[in-house]
Amino acid sequence: MSIVKVSIYQKNLDDGLNLTSLKKLASLKSDFLLFPEYFYADSSVKDFRSIPDKSQYAQDWLLKLNDSYKGVILGGSLIRGTDGARFGSEPIISQGQIVDWYDKRTPSSEEKEFIQPGGEPGVFILSGSRFGVLLGDDARNPAFLKELSDQGVKLIFILQTAESFDPEQDEELIIKPAREEGLFIVRCCGAGSKFGRALSGSSLVATPTGITWRVAPQEADREILKTVLIAGAS
Repeated sequence: MSIVKVSIYQKNLDDGLNLTSLKKLASLKSDFLLFPEYFYADSSVKDFRSIPDKSQYAQDWLLKLNDSYKGVILGGSLIRGTDGARFGSEPIISQGQIVDWYDKRTPSSEEKEFIQPGGEPGVFILSGSRFGVLLGDDARNPAFLKELSDQGVKLIFILQTAESFDPEQDEELIIKPAREEGLFIVRCCGAGSKFGRALSGSSLVATPTGITWRVAPQEADREILKTVLIAGAS
C-alpha cells in the first residue's frame, strides 16, 4: 500500500513571507507541501486590488523555497494573465519550476471583478501520485468532487481562506463524498486575517473512514504546520 506524506501549512497571512518561514519549510521531508489561498496577502493588503502586484513576488518566493524543499509545492493562488484573460491560478511547483497550473473555476463575488473562471478540472500526476486540486469556493460545488472521482482521482487537495466554516457543510461537502466515493481529501486553510477580516482556519484530512485529523476550534486563528501520512490514496 502506497503512503503519501503531506505537509499542511495553515499560514497566518498577517505575517507575510519571510526568511524564517522559508527556512522552516525548507527542512520538511514530505511529498507535498500545501499553502492556503492568498498566503502572501499580509496585513498591508487592504483589498483584492493589491493582490496582482504581490503575485510575482510570491511566485519567486515559492520557487526559491523549492530549491531546498524537494517535494511538490501546491502554491495557494496567484493572479496570472494568459491570452488576454486573468485567472486565479494555483501553481504546481516541482524541481524548481512551475510544471502546471490549476485555474479556479468558482471566483467569489469579490474576485469576479478581477478574474474569470477557469474551465478545466485540476488533475495532475507528480511524485508518484495522481491527485486533484480545488481552490476556494470550488469546494462548495459537489459536482467538482464527483467529476474528479469519476476520473479515477482519489487524492484531492483543497486550498482555501474563509471567514467561517460550518461543520454541517463539512459533513455534506467533505466527509460524505470522502466516504461515498472513497476519497482522501486534504484541506489547507489560512489563519489570521485577509483584507482586515478574521479568518477561520479549519484545515483537515478526510478519508473514506472519516476525519483522521483536523484543527481544533480553539486553533482556528493559529498558524499550524502539520505533516500527515495518507495510506492508500494513490
